[in-house]
Amino acid sequence: MATATTLDIVGHRGLQVPNRLLRPHAAIDHLVVLLPGYGYTCDMPLFYYAENWALEVGADVLRVEYAYSRMPDYAVAPEPEQRRWLLTDAESAMGAALAEHPYRGVTLVGKSLGTAAVAHLLADGPAAPASRSAAWLTPMLAEATVRDGLLAFAGPSLVVIGTADPHHDPALFADLAARPGTDAVVVDGADHGLDIPGDPVASVQALGRYVAALVRFLPPHDGRPMA
Repeated sequence: MATATTLDIVGHRGLQVPNRLLRPHAAIDHLVVLLPGYGYTCDMPLFYYAENWALEVGADVLRVEYAYSRMPDYAVAPEPEQRRWLLTDAESAMGAALAEHPYRGVTLVGKSLGTAAVAHLLADGPAAPASRSAAWLTPMLAEATVRDGLLAFAGPSLVVIGTADPHHDPALFADLAARPGTDAVVVDGADHGLDIPGDPVASVQALGRYVAALVRFLPPHDGRPMA
């Protein structure tokens, strides 16, 4: 079981960033931050399993629930402001969580748009523990900041994508698969949602491959045992 609280997170334009901080009873001083996509929320499968497994191994979980797809002002904002909006909200969320507890380690889990926030936080975010890891779920590799951020990060990484995802780059993933500390999972036929259209059984199997990789990736890489 975990307790749930809401942090006071002031983001772009002075708006509150919706969130929930979940704390299991057997904590291991590690924080997992969930950074969803534009329309892919923290309640959807990739994050459902990330949240539940993180709590199972004793990590705190911060759900950053910005939900831009339901914000008319975000939709009509110019693209540069949209990006500042995301990065400001992510920075504020990270800072608020780190102010709550002296964590020994942090794992960032981003999906699609959220991988831009992951790249930013790893490079320019609030001061974080030395032990950092990142899960890049269907990363937006067509964007230089995401691609460069992924390649520049030297800590443990889990990278998951499908071959039918427009952001899939076979050459890059071949390089990632050979890089120590990186688990690169490529799902044949999966789209940007990691689903295989027209084949629900194969879609569930794709989800299973992701979950198996997630279990390998967590518990956090800070030398602590599982709770």
